[in-house]
Amino acid sequence: MAKDDGRRTWHEFDDYDQLGKKYTEAYIKELGESQGLDPTDPRYQAADTGSQEPFDPDGKFLKEALRRANDNFDFRMAQQAARLSAGEEKYGFVDKKWSEMTDDEREKAGSREMHMSNKEAGMIPSTRFANVPSSISSLEDNFNANKFMVDTYNNEGLGDKDFIGYGTPEQRAAVKDYFVDLDRANFSPIDEVEEPESTTPLSDKYASKDAPLSEELQAAQDFLNDHVAMLRDGTYNDGPQGWRRMASGSGPTSGGSTAMSDALQAATGEIDVNEFAKQRNIRSNALTNDFSRTMGRNIFGNNAFSNSIFS
Repeated sequence: MAKDDGRRTWHEFDDYDQLGKKYTEAYIKELGESQGLDPTDPRYQAADTGSQEPFDPDGKFLKEALRRANDNFDFRMAQQAARLSAGEEKYGFVDKKWSEMTDDEREKAGSREMHMSNKEAGMIPSTRFANVPSSISSLEDNFNANKFMVDTYNNEGLGDKDFIGYGTPEQRAAVKDYFVDLDRANFSPIDEVEEPESTTPLSDKYASKDAPLSEELQAAQDFLNDHVAMLRDGTYNDGPQGWRRMASGSGPTSGGSTAMSDALQAATGEIDVNEFAKQRNIRSNALTNDFSRTMGRNIFGNNAFSNSIFS
């Protein structure tokens, strides 16, 4: 550490407690200026300019400076990525009971509840960056946060220019990028997820012509093929689900065949479902009309029967 000859600035110290009152005002002003504040703004001066009151007597300048520092994107991303990249380590007091711990050990453990939780887990986040604050709410937090940025930049050789004070936006971004990239490098390569056998959609517009059908679509196709085969050979009509046969010698077909089976007998290869449905409707309508005409002839064509009704 350089000798204190009265020309040192706050960022040359290694510990916040070494600053003292001599450097505190300069420290606060430089912090505010780094966050875009003007320390000469009348709002931050003593009301009586002739008094010996210190700079920013109401703490407004410091409060706003710390708020802005806490919102600094580069620092927040850097400290979060640094902790993640450090991983975990074994909890140091895993074999100790709370009642057996010294005051110093209890202070490090945090609380009895945290101690019990860490004992059970056995592992805790690495303490490598324990001195790096998770947020900036005091001058000491800001000092430690900036020291973290400076030390990383210098120790990792992230640039040729010296990182002085709060550095430049480029230098702070370089620290952030370093830890973000380090954290990403720690991730194991993600195993390739095995694709389903097929995701062939129903529409040929988007289908891969040579791709196998998906499991659901194949099951539907098998179901259709099975029922078409039964309709063609007549076995579908043997059960209760069969299509109603027309009476022999009546309707558009004869011989006990069905409109459905007749339509299928001539079909070869793939069946056009729309055409199939169209022919089925035509035959169904023909059957209905034929039935109506037959009943009309039987009832109203028999004069004796009609006379008996209307006499």
